[in-house]
Amino acid sequence: MLEFEEARVYETMKRLCDLGPRVSGSKSEEAAVKLIERQFKEFGLTDVICHEFPHKYYDAKLAMIQDPTTGISINGVPCWMSAETPAQGLTAKTIYIGSHELIDDVPAARVKGRIACVLMIDQHNTDIYEAWKSLYSKHPAAVVFMDLNRNLAPRSYDYNGLAELFSTAPSMVVSAADMAEIHDRMFGSKLRLVVHGKSKAGLLRNVTASVSGQREETVLICAHHDTCTFAPGATDNAAGVAIMLEIARAISKTQPKFTYHFVSFGGEELGMLGSKEFVASHSLDLISLCINIDSIGALPGVLLLLAAGTDKMISWLDSIAKTSKYPARCRRVATSGGDNKVFAANGIPTIHMASHGTTSGNVSHSTIDAPSLLRPRDLGEVGRLSCLVIDSLEASPDLPFEFEIPDDLREMAVKRIAD
Repeated sequence: MLEFEEARVYETMKRLCDLGPRVSGSKSEEAAVKLIERQFKEFGLTDVICHEFPHKYYDAKLAMIQDPTTGISINGVPCWMSAETPAQGLTAKTIYIGSHELIDDVPAARVKGRIACVLMIDQHNTDIYEAWKSLYSKHPAAVVFMDLNRNLAPRSYDYNGLAELFSTAPSMVVSAADMAEIHDRMFGSKLRLVVHGKSKAGLLRNVTASVSGQREETVLICAHHDTCTFAPGATDNAAGVAIMLEIARAISKTQPKFTYHFVSFGGEELGMLGSKEFVASHSLDLISLCINIDSIGALPGVLLLLAAGTDKMISWLDSIAKTSKYPARCRRVATSGGDNKVFAANGIPTIHMASHGTTSGNVSHSTIDAPSLLRPRDLGEVGRLSCLVIDSLEASPDLPFEFEIPDDLREMAVKRIAD
């Protein structure tokens, strides 16, 4: 059975978070990549390579809206590739629109030149994106998205596909609860908005390494090291990277049957850019399974094996979940996770290893996603369940599932990536 040292994993997670937000292309992401490379080499893995691709990133500095009458200031986060305001900020009259469903009801003349305040309700919704496009076409002076789902800290929305939209006007996200302080000022009063951040040339980076087995059939184990702007990225996804590295260390001490390929991806937060580059530039012929480790919630909670594969694969994983000492369940799904979706869309069976706990869905992509939210056991339980999967693979005379994905799951993955 593979050994798993949760204390080592926790320290690695903290070291990654200490580097700060690891936005793809930035210097802190480069430092994270070097840390990952060093550990792969220390563990004796072979073919340790950093793959680099030209990539523009957004160096976000500040987002703030202020009531110049009372001096009340509310901090938020800039939208991805947002236009900058002048150094002293931008002062304009406001218009409160409400939700995205009401944008088309507001005449362009009422929006033009004003700071438009609109509720942000969802993040993956084509109708919402179309509504936002309509809003920006009305030429607001700036846009303030008020996040209804995040009261403690607003969520950063680093969607690469929306860069052209956000770059047309200074744009920021703020907690809707915080905006209650100046709610009455959003109906035509003047507010001052400050957004500072620039587009810079950088590199998108993937780090790969291998442990050769007796057979060429390959299990790809991955996680993503990048974060959204301003996010320390503990649960999403320094924890996942640290777990992946510990699994690599454990496997390197054995003589495995299967070959294991480890990848730390960049660009996941920008639409799985790193994994898309990987599948475009590497042969997938020998990859029989992709295990992606992402989104580690603080316990108490439940461990998750979220799988895209045949009924035989689901049955196999369900039997493993039942042997876990910590409560775990398997679910048949192709749209959970991140980089695993890219492999599912290319016909490779996938498992998204995660945990749903007290921080799940509440802190990711925000300034409060810090190491203090997690304990060593939170990472250890996900790691040990991952090791149970690998132990079962190694103990099987052959792959315990068919190398295929049902059409409905593959189509779901393709659609989610397109959306």
